[in-house]
Amino acid sequence: MDKEKQIIKKTVLSLLSEDEVNWHAISEQIDALSVPGHSDTFYSGLLELFIHLSVSEEIAKAHWQRILENYNFLAKSLNRNVGLRVAIFDYFINLNKALDNPILVEIHLFKENERLAMLDGLTGLFNRRYFDINVVKEFRRAKRYNKDCSLLLLDLDNFKKINDTKGHLFGDMVLKNLAAVLISTSREEDILCRYGGEEFIVILPETAANGALCYGERLRLNLQSAPFFQEHGITVSGGVASFPLGGDSPYEVLDIADKALYRAKAKGKDMIISGVGDKRREKRYPIKLKLSCQSLALAFTPNTTIHALTQDISFSGARVSMDANYEVGDRLIINIEKSPNETVLVVGTVVWGNEGREMTREYGIKFNDLKTEQLKALGTLLPRDYRRRDTISRTESFGF
Repeated sequence: MDKEKQIIKKTVLSLLSEDEVNWHAISEQIDALSVPGHSDTFYSGLLELFIHLSVSEEIAKAHWQRILENYNFLAKSLNRNVGLRVAIFDYFINLNKALDNPILVEIHLFKENERLAMLDGLTGLFNRRYFDINVVKEFRRAKRYNKDCSLLLLDLDNFKKINDTKGHLFGDMVLKNLAAVLISTSREEDILCRYGGEEFIVILPETAANGALCYGERLRLNLQSAPFFQEHGITVSGGVASFPLGGDSPYEVLDIADKALYRAKAKGKDMIISGVGDKRREKRYPIKLKLSCQSLALAFTPNTTIHALTQDISFSGARVSMDANYEVGDRLIINIEKSPNETVLVVGTVVWGNEGREMTREYGIKFNDLKTEQLKALGTLLPRDYRRRDTISRTESFGF
């Protein structure tokens, strides 16, 4: 491709005012005109991208020179960017009147072509290519406006075995049904993608770690109750991670989500695990609840239960006062009292401890890998405003 054509190509791309996805689509089509074997139809092919007009290469080249001259004239006269399509339209309507009723190719056709190129043909969800483009855009937006953005990476459990025993057509049916559950579970602004094979990924704009975890659990429960998945006993595992706590780039956050997914698989599958806590934003409530603790190492030892009282509590942990002597890192079995006959059982880790009043010590305890039922039970103990925080429409259906 000679230097003059390279200049025209670069100029045309620089004058396009469409959004990033459209620019990408047009850029690819212009690149296709630049490959060897098409150099003798570069100008005419470029013109046909924007206007339904077929002319010789020489005439097309002359048109492009005048279109760009017209753009410069309009931009200088109006003192603003007029856009390439405006310059093309003005040129063929007002300056080159030898052409009757030129029909411009609407930019939405580029967008539609690009949309089709970025859809997964089997599930109808977006594909990996669409994810790669839009995850960068969503993280830039989150950083610009100081918002959260989360990723949920999903993987069908035992999918290879499903394909091997029931065939690939049945496997395709599984993927389609999962896509349907994803769509019915999600908000309009959530971006649903088939990441590859049996892996799916969801971009959750303006959603922090807890909200993303609630969404993932809601999806898992919806999958369990769907007749198709119930009949065949098919489950899904997932990993969640969030910006900014999981890293500054989508690739760092994706890596954390991937590791969380791996842990979910290693722990027995059919679960959603968060790869990063939301400690900086977590709101604790000063609620006093009775509980009993026992070191996990002494789980079968009698008379080792310690009675205690929470000073504050949230979904991620609690500050507890009790007459005990635990060390940082100790793992505890904790029964939080909901009523005289009902408790919430969780496992927690001591993350700090200090001396309290009258020989009573205070401990910070982090709850470990809470499951759906535990989150639901804890939700009933918290004030209504906390239960309704952070992408509330998700948690309402989750029972909080």
